Amino acid sequence: MLRQVKTKEDYVIDDRDNLAKKGQDILVRLTSSMKTAQIYEPNNQTLIDQVNVLFMFIQDALQNESEAKLQLRENTLFFNSVRIKYDFATYESFKFLAAEFKKKEIGVLSFDPGIIEDELKAFIVFFANTPEAEDKPFEVFQEQLKTQRMEHVYLEKLHPFEMLSDLEEKDAKKLAKKVFFKSITHLREVFEREKEQKRIYLKTTRRLMQSIVNLIIQDETFMVGLSNIKNYDEYTLNHSINVCVLSMCLGRRLGLDKRELIELGIAAFFHDIGKLDIPKDILDKPGRLTEQEREIIERHPHLGAEILVHLKEFSYLPVRALYVALEHHLKTDLSGYPRFWKKNSINLYSQIVEICDFFDAVTTDRPYRKKTFTRHEALSMMLEKSGEEFNPHLLKIFANMVGVYPIGSLVALSTGEIGIVTETHSDMSSLLQPKVKLITDSKGNKVDGETVDLKSEINGIQRKIVKPLNPQKYNIRISDYFLAEDEQTASTN
Repeated sequence: MLRQVKTKEDYVIDDRDNLAKKGQDILVRLTSSMKTAQIYEPNNQTLIDQVNVLFMFIQDALQNESEAKLQLRENTLFFNSVRIKYDFATYESFKFLAAEFKKKEIGVLSFDPGIIEDELKAFIVFFANTPEAEDKPFEVFQEQLKTQRMEHVYLEKLHPFEMLSDLEEKDAKKLAKKVFFKSITHLREVFEREKEQKRIYLKTTRRLMQSIVNLIIQDETFMVGLSNIKNYDEYTLNHSINVCVLSMCLGRRLGLDKRELIELGIAAFFHDIGKLDIPKDILDKPGRLTEQEREIIERHPHLGAEILVHLKEFSYLPVRALYVALEHHLKTDLSGYPRFWKKNSINLYSQIVEICDFFDAVTTDRPYRKKTFTRHEALSMMLEKSGEEFNPHLLKIFANMVGVYPIGSLVALSTGEIGIVTETHSDMSSLLQPKVKLITDSKGNKVDGETVDLKSEINGIQRKIVKPLNPQKYNIRISDYFLAEDEQTASTN
């Protein structure tokens, strides 16, 4: 048996992977240490243990490197110029540390050889508990750091381009809404041009996906909130964009890089293109489908793949888009359709889109569906089918992303107020305590209330969610509140 000989390029890839893994370990331990330092005193044993592990990881990295450097660039963390790949387990650590860097306008944090454990602990405590200055936060923090005489900790200011993107965050919601509706318009044009056998511009599709990725990085919560928009007259178009946004958010939680997220977005964008030639009276039929009509519906995965293969700009289309078009109605146990599926596995992108497709579909009012599920009901039902219909690992991450009370849920509070969930917390202890926009007072009168964090006691009041509510029963369009949010943001800036 011949032994495969590693090339020089193989060793380079191995070295980069090892370095990225060391950076990931340092990222997680640095975050844990900072969170612990925000709770406990410097001499607390829990903090000492956290810093001890972090110190060992840094020393391990410094054995072969001249420094252990974390750099924030393009909303991504790099360790010694190698991108840190994050996954479900490390995503929250990345979010936390990136936010802390931005508050103080830190672009680079480097630990040099010679650093000792006491110096590292002192820096962690100082970094975690020093509030950012309103004016020139980096310069102020750096001056404060000099007084601590930490000789083996080096900082660089965040690049002006990175700070510029943060300054533009005021307009992010307005841009997100614009890109969302532009995507619907583009998909409508795709459908019309395909019917007329005209060229479809996939470069435009890719540019839109790039914009959506950037917007998700900047404000994932608002992008998830936009998926509450439901246009019943253009269901397939609106649904496709909702699935696209949710899939890309889930993909980011899985640690996919920008290129992979764009490919996933394109695949989700076109997942239902096979419905193009299905008569509208079948798609929207209120009653039970005949066997022949059911066969026509179940043909749309194959039709979708055929349409994509014959696109004139096929070279710009990711191959996985074909898998998604074919497989998005296949369940984890390989039931569903197309029937008589020969493969014994389903593509990752298809599994992601299947979850997002189902969630958006059952939470949208349709003529043929007796019941429209609330987001809370939909998620509960999906969790019951975990392992059979849905990949349990992906569904767990999706549930964590949208929350026990998903973004966009209408909820009744213990105070008698009614609100809309606008943001969820990732830590397990706060899953039942999201941020809620108040839309009625305790007497049931409609108000344009504040957004309250149920983790916090406000004016001596500790609000709790009593139960989720069905927006249709209260004649409330959840999407209106998310569409109005950017207008409120603009008016206050």
